[in-house]
Amino acid sequence: MKKYILLNLTGLFVFFIFTCIFISCGKSGNPPASTKNKTTPPKTGATQFTPQMVMEAIEYMAEKMPEEDREDFLDDSPLEDLYEATDEINEAMGEGELKVSEISGKALGEALYQKMFGSGGMAKIRNKTNRLKCATNLGQITKSMIIFGSDYGAFPWHVDPQDKKFVFGKGNPEHLGTIFTLEIIRRNMGSPKMLHSPCDPDRKAIADYKGYSARENKPIPHAAISYGLCPGSDDQLPDTIVSLTRNVSGADLKGATFLGNVMKGLEASQGNLALADGSVRQTDNAQFKVASLRHAKSRGGIAPDPPSTKIWLPK
Repeated sequence: MKKYILLNLTGLFVFFIFTCIFISCGKSGNPPASTKNKTTPPKTGATQFTPQMVMEAIEYMAEKMPEEDREDFLDDSPLEDLYEATDEINEAMGEGELKVSEISGKALGEALYQKMFGSGGMAKIRNKTNRLKCATNLGQITKSMIIFGSDYGAFPWHVDPQDKKFVFGKGNPEHLGTIFTLEIIRRNMGSPKMLHSPCDPDRKAIADYKGYSARENKPIPHAAISYGLCPGSDDQLPDTIVSLTRNVSGADLKGATFLGNVMKGLEASQGNLALADGSVRQTDNAQFKVASLRHAKSRGGIAPDPPSTKIWLPK
C-alpha cells in the first residue's frame, strides 16, 4: 500500500513533456487507440522526430513562455533525457495523442506549447512541478535529520538531556528555526532555501545562514519556513512522520487534514510528508489519516512512551 515518491529533478523534463502531451487527453484512463485510429505522420521527408528537433522545440517553447516560467523550464530540461523524451513524443504521435503540422522542431514546439497553455495547461504543469520540488525539499530536510540522528543517536528532539546544552547552546530546542540552524542539519540541507516550498508563495526564502545560529539563539524566522516537524518521530521507527507541509488543520496528527488556502499551490486534501525511513509521499487526506495512525501505533523507539502526535508548525 505504500507509495513512495521517486524524486529526481533531472527527470522533470520527461515529466513535463508527458504532462504537455496528455494533460487534455487523459491517456491514463483511456484504452489504447486502435491501429486504424493512429495518426499517420505528415510526409515531410522524415517520419519521426529526432533529439535535435526536440531540442529545437524546447528552445522554441522557452522563447514563447512567460518570463517567470522560462528559466525553470530550461533548468529542468537536461540534455541526457532528450532521447527518452523523443521516444515518448514519437510514441504519442503514433497513437494519435499528439498532432503536428509537420515533422520539425518548430512544429513540435508549437503543438506542445498549445497543449500547455490551452485549458489552463501551464498552471497545471506548474503546480505539479512545484509539488515535486516541494517533496524534494522535504526529502532533503528529512535526510538531514537522519544524518543528525546517526551522529547523535537520536533526532534533535530526542537528544539526551545532558547533550542538549551542547547541541542547542542558548537556542530553544522546540523552535523550528533553531532546529534548522543546527550545524549538522544546515550543512546537509545545503541552503535554507530548502525550507521554503515553491507551493507557498506567501512565504519568502532566505538566501543563506548568515546571522542565524542555534547556539546564539538566532533562529531562522518562521516566515521563511513552509514545513512542520513532528517531535514524536523516531529514527528507530520507520513509519513515524518526520516532516510535512504546513497546510495542516492543527498542531496534532490526530484528526488533522490538509487544508486549501494555506499554501496557495496546494489545494484542500493535498499535502506532502516524509517518514523516518527517508521516504517522501504526496498524500491526500485519506492517506494522511492512515499515515498518522501508523505513526501513533509505532512502538519500540528511543522514547519510552508511544510517539507523540504533536506537530510543530511555523506560525
